[in-house]
Amino acid sequence: MKMRRVGAVIAGVGAVYLVAVAWVSSWWYVPALLELEARDLSHTLYGKTPFFVAWVSSGVLGAMLVALGAAIYSAVGRLQLLLLAIGGTLLMVWLVFWSTPSHNAAAFGVGGGLILFCFLTSCLDWAETRRHVSGPTRAASDLRLAAYVSFFIAAWGLCGLLGAPTFALRPEFASLYRTGSVASGLAIKVLVCLILGWGLSTAAQRIERGERKTAEQDRMR
Repeated sequence: MKMRRVGAVIAGVGAVYLVAVAWVSSWWYVPALLELEARDLSHTLYGKTPFFVAWVSSGVLGAMLVALGAAIYSAVGRLQLLLLAIGGTLLMVWLVFWSTPSHNAAAFGVGGGLILFCFLTSCLDWAETRRHVSGPTRAASDLRLAAYVSFFIAAWGLCGLLGAPTFALRPEFASLYRTGSVASGLAIKVLVCLILGWGLSTAAQRIERGERKTAEQDRMR
């Protein structure tokens, strides 16, 4: 019970950090960043504005705290917790501090291929396992498939934003093709697909949770 409370506190801290810093503060902080001169912005990560460091790392750090707290709450083993903490720390350091001076098309090509492979594998596994479930569990499974599709379409839209046809990573091509309006529309479509994906995943999880509670209540009777 004590560890469950510790996990709940850690997850709560991560959730507050995400809401307050990653989301709420972005409404006023991002416009403020746009007003900074480029020479000032290039130094903020290394100590000029500590809030910038807290903000730029809030998404990763907050998510890891929520995941770690949830893992502790659900009594995950110590080895798994250690691996989660180490992996999360390394991931956060890499995401926040690593940068590359040039665009690498091959990396995006390989990454896109891996996403495609995972999507196809997930759909095939879903098709094999759905036949063995029924009731609310089957409905949750259907929602999860729709989430897979939404996430994949969002990934495809990101390819369009970063590469052809909007060339966000290649400003010389973006200005050549005058794709500003296309980029804005595509960004909204990516956002909608991400919202659908997370919403469907959440709905599936809630259905499965309700099904488990019902089954536990039936066993206790």
